[in-house]
Amino acid sequence: MNSDIVKVAFIFVLVYGALFALSFLEPLQTWNFTFDFGKLDYTLFLLPIPGFFFIYSLIPWMRQELGFGRMFIMAFPILLIIFSFIAFAVAVFYFYGNQASLAGVDISAFNLDYISLFLGSSFIYFMLAGVGGWGARILIENFDETSGNSESHGSSKSN
Repeated sequence: MNSDIVKVAFIFVLVYGALFALSFLEPLQTWNFTFDFGKLDYTLFLLPIPGFFFIYSLIPWMRQELGFGRMFIMAFPILLIIFSFIAFAVAVFYFYGNQASLAGVDISAFNLDYISLFLGSSFIYFMLAGVGGWGARILIENFDETSGNSESHGSSKSN
């Protein structure tokens, strides 16, 4: 079990580094680290932590408690991306609608560019870290040294 913790921690550091590197791409929000804590956006570098470990822990629960099979688990990152975008779009739609209502202005939340808002938000890092958590779970389950060795020895003994 301790080797799994080390493996997960190593994969998390790799995913976190990849997310930091991705932040320098144009549509994404850049991680600006500063010692002026009033200007620091904590969600940029803190949201990947629960995103990774929540999805990493969710996969076994979905298998055991909900009975999802291998096909669903393999399609999970695509579903996560789609439903994350839908959840973000619904939240933004109601946020801007509520702000317009409170301000007494008549604007339409339908004219917003939801994709650019999604790419420029810190929520995308949560979602991408979740995909990384899924990848970590799949890697650790499929490439575990002990299960791979016992299965190969077991199959050679039966032949």
